[in-house]
Amino acid sequence: MASAAAQLRELPAGYQRVTGEYIDVITDMPLSDELRELPQVFDEAMLLWCEEFGVALEEVATWRVEAFIMLDRGRFESAGFIPKEVPNFPFGFQYGNQVWVAEQPSGYYRRHLLLHEGTHWFMNRRYGDHGPPWLMEGMAEWLGTHRWDGNRLSLGIIPQDRQDVPYWGRISLIQKQLADGTAPSLETILRYGNTAHQQVDAYAWSWAAVLFLKHHPDTSKFFQRLFQQPMRSDASMTRWLFARLRERWPNVRQDWNAYVTELEYGYDLSRGMLRTSDPSEPLVGKQVTVVIEAKQAWQAAGVSVEAGSKIKISATGEYTVNAKPTPWRCEPDGVTLEYYRGEPLGKLMLAVIAPIDQEPQTTSRLTLVPIGSGGTFTMATPGKLYFKVNEANGGLADNTGQLTIAIAP
Repeated sequence: MASAAAQLRELPAGYQRVTGEYIDVITDMPLSDELRELPQVFDEAMLLWCEEFGVALEEVATWRVEAFIMLDRGRFESAGFIPKEVPNFPFGFQYGNQVWVAEQPSGYYRRHLLLHEGTHWFMNRRYGDHGPPWLMEGMAEWLGTHRWDGNRLSLGIIPQDRQDVPYWGRISLIQKQLADGTAPSLETILRYGNTAHQQVDAYAWSWAAVLFLKHHPDTSKFFQRLFQQPMRSDASMTRWLFARLRERWPNVRQDWNAYVTELEYGYDLSRGMLRTSDPSEPLVGKQVTVVIEAKQAWQAAGVSVEAGSKIKISATGEYTVNAKPTPWRCEPDGVTLEYYRGEPLGKLMLAVIAPIDQEPQTTSRLTLVPIGSGGTFTMATPGKLYFKVNEANGGLADNTGQLTIAIAP
């Protein structure tokens, strides 16, 4: 805990302070409204961090942090506000009961960095040590990404639009690296060392990995139990997690690919993540009929196919997409009023999914097959069949209606 003297230290000329219940903010800039509200933001975050990590409010009653919002880092060094052991950093840093944030070109990103470093501080106080880099930075990114309306704070959000989070850029970076073929495998992310986060892309991928492991139905309970293990910065916590998921890991690899394929602004966790562990039976000898919801993400057909096999698919149904301002009536061939990823909005799409037995060099997007109202298709790969309508994950919620799909060998 910072000493009372440190909390109330006399400031040299040119510095301002604003205080809250858990934080003192010191800056070398004039106090704008956005700077004045930072203590309120931080105090709201304390309540949410306590809830996230299972800490009673009474336990944090005496916790307090100093936060330095710096326009000119050199001035803070000269004033003795940055210990010599603190390394040079481009954006933010946490050490003991102090955090430093370099001034940013947007109020959102300034708050994001304060909450990111605040998450590090809270976790360090809660657990007494640092965990592996992917976990610590991923959690700090997850709980730093926020919505603030001037009164109420929400943490752990998925931004609806890039304009909501100016200068954050994690989703754009992920989609660019996917398109370029340079996206790291999930294992690569979990092996990040202490220097990986000198590069911005490591923050983006650590955030994506935490979001996935925390919410995927096959990994979430083990991810939560991870915080009951001794907090260590080596690979021991990651090994503990992998040991519990070892038998599922080939499925997890493919589910990760499917998740990252869909991970865009507005991604909706409630639509459901694809699970290659869903049961299925080989498609042999008879027609299978399945019904899927237009408002859900990838849905299992319950059948599997072999590579090179030919199957007949026909789809029928009326449903609506793009409810605002006026719902568009749609059939399986989609509506050509708007396109998504090169195909008509609402068109029926197929993915053939199989476990990945060996670690791939990179994370890859799913290969999608446009189905529309149907036809005969030759399967390029073996796997289970999954269907969804062609629309961004974040746009599915306002859809209504169903499709009936007949699948025959």
